Amino acid sequence: MSTKIDETSYFAPQVSKSDRKIAVQYRRMFAFGGLAKHLPQGPVLDVGCGAGPGLRYIRSRGTTAIGVDPSIYALREAAKLIDVDLVQMDAAPRFPFADQTFGMVLANEVIEHVPNGVEFLLECARVLQPGGMVFLTTPNLWDIRRVLAPLVGKVWSGDTDPTHINLYTPWRLRNDLKAAGFKQPRIKTGFKPIRWLPPHRNPLAIPYPPLIGNGMVATGVR
Repeated sequence: MSTKIDETSYFAPQVSKSDRKIAVQYRRMFAFGGLAKHLPQGPVLDVGCGAGPGLRYIRSRGTTAIGVDPSIYALREAAKLIDVDLVQMDAAPRFPFADQTFGMVLANEVIEHVPNGVEFLLECARVLQPGGMVFLTTPNLWDIRRVLAPLVGKVWSGDTDPTHINLYTPWRLRNDLKAAGFKQPRIKTGFKPIRWLPPHRNPLAIPYPPLIGNGMVATGVR
């Protein structure tokens, strides 16, 4: 991340997130991407793992995972929460792993931080085994809230983070996945819940309209 941020505040929600909320959030996200029952065979590379919420969920499903992030602070916090291999690195231009190492690359809210999405996806493809999957999430530029938020004096969530430099529409993200050589590109929007309900933090299941939902889940096969 080239823009200076307060890392303690930035990663605090990840550090404080309970295992229960992580399970609900990631279970819903993975189901949205067609991975409710089974993850691809092979270890998972969590790119931009932050303080480790994705790693905690992946390990809870019995899958080996490695986390990478440019922030030493975030990796130190992740190490307090989960015992996995962690590597300090930027998301671009090249990952320090051999070709065809992983069964899945998870990039949760990462591609919007990198200057060149196709180069990033090409690197994801390089480290994936044949038949492996990239699984990513990112804000949706067609999110209906991007239009509605200014009408009520708010800032759209995709614009609140100064490190967001590469925001996507569903159309453009599909094209970039194809340009990077991924087969069967799949884009779905509206995966984030409208509202969290106590006490079990379950999402209120009201679907967003297609294409203008509040975020994107995207997958592609190597």
